[in-house]
Amino acid sequence: MYSVEKIEVTLTVPSVEETAAWYERVLGWVGHYDTFDAEGRCVFGSVSRESTPASDMGEFKGFNLSRASAGGARADMTSCESISAWIFVDDVDGVYAKVIRSGVTPDLPPQDQPWGGKMFSMRDVNGLRLAFIEMAKGVTEP
Repeated sequence: MYSVEKIEVTLTVPSVEETAAWYERVLGWVGHYDTFDAEGRCVFGSVSRESTPASDMGEFKGFNLSRASAGGARADMTSCESISAWIFVDDVDGVYAKVIRSGVTPDLPPQDQPWGGKMFSMRDVNGLRLAFIEMAKGVTEP
């Protein structure tokens, strides 16, 4: 058995910077920029009502933003395929084994991540991407 520790929603967007600017302008939220590619484009960030980055917050109140890959960028970013639910668990390998036993094949097997966690992802029956994440000891946020 495993326990769910937290769930976060990640929006896959064409541009993290443009999306964050919209939330700042329209809602008064604050953009946070966490991970950049070799060209200097933000590939992962977040927007939240608070000015503190998600990694420093106890309860995050906002959305994670993930830049669509060059090959995966789509004109229609409103489908459920552009949304990810991040589900933080205490045993990612146990969840993965349960999913495999159910007959579902995840998109990716559990893999260590450069930010210190371990995760795997799969699609639900409607195409929503579910990312199951176990944080490494001492790491609080991806």
